[in-house]
Amino acid sequence: MKVGFVLYHRALITGVSLAAEMLSSAASLREKRFQRSDPFSIQLIASSLSSPKLTAGLRLEPDITFGDPAVFDIIILPPMWGNPLSALSHTPALVPWLIEQYRQGAKLVATGTGVMLLAETGLLDHQVATTHWYFYDKFTARYPDVKLNRKASITAANGLYCTGSINSQTEMILFLIAQQYGQKIATTIETHYGHEISKSSQQPFYQIGGEVQFDESIAFAQDWMKRHLSQTITAQQVADACELPLRTFSRKFKDQVGQAPHQYLQQIRMEAAQELLRDFGMSIQDVAEQVGYKDAYHFSTRFKQAFAMTPAQYRTMVKAKIYNAS
Repeated sequence: MKVGFVLYHRALITGVSLAAEMLSSAASLREKRFQRSDPFSIQLIASSLSSPKLTAGLRLEPDITFGDPAVFDIIILPPMWGNPLSALSHTPALVPWLIEQYRQGAKLVATGTGVMLLAETGLLDHQVATTHWYFYDKFTARYPDVKLNRKASITAANGLYCTGSINSQTEMILFLIAQQYGQKIATTIETHYGHEISKSSQQPFYQIGGEVQFDESIAFAQDWMKRHLSQTITAQQVADACELPLRTFSRKFKDQVGQAPHQYLQQIRMEAAQELLRDFGMSIQDVAEQVGYKDAYHFSTRFKQAFAMTPAQYRTMVKAKIYNAS
C-alpha cells in the first residue's frame, strides 16, 4: 500500500504524524510474506522539494513534488491553521494532481479545513461531506453543490472521505487499516494508539460506506445508546426511542452505521470501558457496571475478545506508557 501525505502552507503536523505512525505500525504487523508481496510506503508530497512552512514554524521535507510520476492508494490532506484557502495560492498544482490521482484509483482523505482543498476539485459536488465546525457557513457559501452534513464527524462517498477533526481522522485511519489489513490488526493498533485520543466529545458518525443522505434518527439512536450505556438496552427500546418500527430501525441503522445495533452497542461499551480504565481509578466491577455489565467476569471476557487483553492488562499497559513518557 502506498500512502501519500500532502504538505502545504500552515498544515498541522498532527494531521500527518499520528496517522503515519498508525499506518506504518499496522503494516509492520502483517506476516512477512504479505510485507514482501504488498510493500508499504509513505511519501510526503508538496509543490517543490523545499519544505513548506507548517505550523509552529516546523518543517517536514517533501519526498516528491506534484510533477513527479507517482500513483498512490491513499492520499491524506491534513488540516491547516487559519484560512485554508491560503494554501491554494502556495500549491496551484494541488487540485489537478488530486483529480488525476483519484481518476487512477486513489482514496482521498481530508481532515477539517483540508476538506476545503478537496472541495476545490469538484469531486465532492453532490456528495455528502463534513469539515471543521468553525467553517460550516463559509464552506456552504463557497461550495453550494456539496451536501455538507453538520452533524457528522466522518463522511464517506465513492472513495472520498472527510473527517471533522484529528480525533475523527484517527477513527478513519483505523477503518482503512481494517479494510486493508483486517480487523485483528486494526484492533491491535486501536489498543496501542487509541488511549491517546479522547472519544468523549465525538459526534455521531455518518458512518463509513454510507453514501445515502444522513438520517438524524440514527444519530439520535447513537446518542441515546451513549446516554443509557449503563442500562440494559435492547434494539426494540432504541427503535421506540426513535419512534420507528423495529425492522425499519434495524435496516436503517445497519445501512448507515455499517453494523447492527447490538454490534454498535458492544463497540461503544468497550470504548467507554477503555476510557474509564485509562482515566479513572475505578475497580473492574465499577467499570463493568458503568458500561452495562452487572458481572465483572462477563465484562472481562468481552473486553478480552475485543482487545486481546484483560481490562487489568490494558490498564497496566496504558499506565506504563504514561509513566514512560513523563
